[in-house]
Amino acid sequence: MSEEKVSIKQIRIERKYPEDLKSYYVSNIVVQHEPEMFFLSFFEVFPPPIIADTDEERAKALGALTQVDAKCVARLAITPGKMKEFITAMQENYKGYQKLIAAMKGED
Repeated sequence: MSEEKVSIKQIRIERKYPEDLKSYYVSNIVVQHEPEMFFLSFFEVFPPPIIADTDEERAKALGALTQVDAKCVARLAITPGKMKEFITAMQENYKGYQKLIAAMKGED
């Protein structure tokens, strides 16, 4: 049996965003998992307009609501390894965001 030589080559990834790519306001996220996969579901939730002249009418209309629809705008399936990378990237990005907000408020 001959030894095979394994070579590793770094290849740059160039990220491209299609011109027709839509962005959504996500106000609800569901994370589920199985042994080999995580599922991230992103939802838009828009409360229905409540039109009322008085606080009493507004309270009555709100009391009559039994549900608000949530539209799934994206669902991602991610391996556990990529999920770990995603969590790390989100934590680092959020720390940067917090520093920016603190600097804007003069809380350095």
